[in-house]
Amino acid sequence: MKREDVLLTLSLLLVLEGYLGDNLAPAILGFGIAVYLFMVRLGVEFSIAGERALRENRLEEGKEGEVELTLENKGRDVVVRILELAEDFEVLGNLSFPLKEDEVKKVSYALKPKQRGEFLVKPVKVLAEDIRGLYFEEFELGKEERVYVYPSVDSIKEAARADYNIRLAELYKKSQFVGTEGLEIKDLREYQHGDDFKRIDWKASMRLGELIIREMLKESDADVYIFVDNTSEMKKGIKKAKIDYASTLALQLAANLIKSYRVGMVIYDEEKADFVKASKSMAQLEVMRRKLNLRWKRGEMSLKFRLEVRIGERARRFLNTVLPLKKGKRGSKGVFEGLSLIKQPSFLIFISDLSNPSDLYRAIAQAKWNHRVLLLSPNPILFYGGELDRESLVRLYRAYLEREKLLKKFNALVPTIDLGPSDYIREIAKVV
Repeated sequence: MKREDVLLTLSLLLVLEGYLGDNLAPAILGFGIAVYLFMVRLGVEFSIAGERALRENRLEEGKEGEVELTLENKGRDVVVRILELAEDFEVLGNLSFPLKEDEVKKVSYALKPKQRGEFLVKPVKVLAEDIRGLYFEEFELGKEERVYVYPSVDSIKEAARADYNIRLAELYKKSQFVGTEGLEIKDLREYQHGDDFKRIDWKASMRLGELIIREMLKESDADVYIFVDNTSEMKKGIKKAKIDYASTLALQLAANLIKSYRVGMVIYDEEKADFVKASKSMAQLEVMRRKLNLRWKRGEMSLKFRLEVRIGERARRFLNTVLPLKKGKRGSKGVFEGLSLIKQPSFLIFISDLSNPSDLYRAIAQAKWNHRVLLLSPNPILFYGGELDRESLVRLYRAYLEREKLLKKFNALVPTIDLGPSDYIREIAKVV
């Protein structure tokens, strides 16, 4: 109920009391209040015009967006209150102030988004009150405007970090990558009490008339090959490139694994592969260190991740049979050349940022038929070192969404871990 209505009701009650009680005083008081309200109303005139302008309609999560409101008072002196109907935004600033007759005033305040997404900001409501606070009137200014709120760089990195921790935990719960079971049949022998039934060779058992067990190669009999992606996108960077991180990680993995396994390395780019045959000698580390003297190139990352796989599993197996990959084969990529040089079933660890996802996906899909594969992927978003303007922020967000879809596809193929600049051997060694 308006204040004016309250006072009018009070004056009416006073007049009624005076009439029924045969008392002149309340009636005079009630009549005086009514006359006062009438005189005040004659001196009140509300007429507010103006326009609202959002400085930017693309905001960053957690950051304030400036709003400029221009008001023109064509009536008498009033007190103005701004009522911004934006449920998804926090309104910050001085929202109440006097506005004199014929005054034009520009007011700035801020809208701080509460969450990311796309929102429709309704026209602003301006409440004008007379200086006595008895009368008021609402005015609607501006128009509906669409506002886009993007995640901040920090939130993108935090989300990527959370996803990495989840993947690492899930992978660690399942089992370690290098371990638990061999890759190739070493020998056949008679069944003994306590042997795993899953290792029974039923064909051999039927042929020989007794239970036969498959003995698998031990872990130490299998080689470990570390594939380092040295393509152009891996070498790009502003202050530091992903190839620097990948080189350090590859050496740390090799130093950790060479104590128990024969370790080799494949450094590949768009055209060729540099192959280091697996060995268990400590001199192998020096050979790999010299091979990993890779230079990075100054430049911004493209942040494009597109996976196009148009060949089915049956077709892939057929092509692998009739068109085996050979070193130097025309048209083959470096990663395929590297795979063709590994003759025995092995443990393969790929370090790649997924900037060439189609080739890598096909290579890993082919490799998993004969090898156990793990993919370690430096996240380009976490390595971004360029200027953080509005356009780059939008690019980062879109790249983050595209990469999430890509990681799910690779993770369905082989265990995949998303890595940041600080994720070195301490965390990775738990898995491999």
